[in-house]
Amino acid sequence: MQKKKQNNSVGDFIEVKNDVLQLPSFTEVKRTTSKKGVKVVMRGHDNLFPLRLAKLAKESSTLKSVVNSFAGYVSYGEIETENTKLKNKLTKEFNTEYDWYEFSKRISKDRKTFGYGFIREMKLANEVQCFHVDASQVRFVDYVGDKPSEVAICQDWNDTKKEVEVISLYPNYSSAKVIILDKEVEAQQRIIPIMEYESGSQDYPFPIWSGAFYDAQVESLIGQYNANQFENGVTLSSILLFDFGDINDVEKIEEQRRNLENKIKGTSNGRSGKALIVPKSGEITPPEYTIYPIDKEGSYLELQKLVENNIVKACNWFRSLAGLESAGTLGNNQQLRNEWELAERMIRNEQYLIYEAWVKAYPEFKDVDVTFNNASPLNAINEV
Repeated sequence: MQKKKQNNSVGDFIEVKNDVLQLPSFTEVKRTTSKKGVKVVMRGHDNLFPLRLAKLAKESSTLKSVVNSFAGYVSYGEIETENTKLKNKLTKEFNTEYDWYEFSKRISKDRKTFGYGFIREMKLANEVQCFHVDASQVRFVDYVGDKPSEVAICQDWNDTKKEVEVISLYPNYSSAKVIILDKEVEAQQRIIPIMEYESGSQDYPFPIWSGAFYDAQVESLIGQYNANQFENGVTLSSILLFDFGDINDVEKIEEQRRNLENKIKGTSNGRSGKALIVPKSGEITPPEYTIYPIDKEGSYLELQKLVENNIVKACNWFRSLAGLESAGTLGNNQQLRNEWELAERMIRNEQYLIYEAWVKAYPEFKDVDVTFNNASPLNAINEV
């Protein structure tokens, strides 16, 4: 007698896909990976976490507004010093590509996005120039001891063919070959990091907005969902049943259908812009028009407002300065003054932090007095 085959399956399972980006855990053991023979400390499970941060900072409209506005205010600060040589160095002879204002904007944008920034100091003979280094391209070379002594820089860590450049961290120098007037000459270079203490952090600190890390992802998904709904959504704004009387010609019916569609399409009055027109012929019945407003599926307005506020708070910033409030809804000038007073302190702290890191490359300017004059946006409002 043939035995009945036993079914050990508990039931059918549906796989739930979760593509939500997770923050690297502080409790993870330091992991390393190698590229082009260089062993580096990984940032994230696949060493690509900074690239995902950069992508998220572009997809979240609120986060992008906060990062850009903060970096803009940092770069707007006018440098005031009685040292003419320093003034010229910062404004006219900074490097071969840009001045201090562009430099500080790039560094502060990286620090707001990734939680840290890097300066490349190039020393050739008696000339020294400093450049911003894209923080997403930098990884610490594996080390033994308390802290790393070198970094590895690669334009694309996801591309196995890209070369990796190893440079010493401040205060040490490493040699580099540079081409000047078609001649290869020896230069000295090093990387000056700008990082602040964060409890529990091992090598790479989190960005200040990590508390709204998932909110930024939600905002990104809201934008993608809305775009997909307009482009590919199956939920319609309306359905129109229209009797074309005794018209039986298919081409004429289609022409009439397109004319009607053009008249009722659009996104006003809560419509998604999609309408289904069902032509009928041979019947004498009035048109039947059914409207399906967008909020039938549920509105994301409240969710958008929630994540927007969470991102602004996590960034320790203000809606008014990020361009998220119009002048008519900001309240009285006293509120603006209070917000600017707090914001200006953070802006000034960032300016001095970047300057103090930069001046490590120029010890002759170390004891020179420098101040930053940050003009209040209230001045512009009062002039209007």
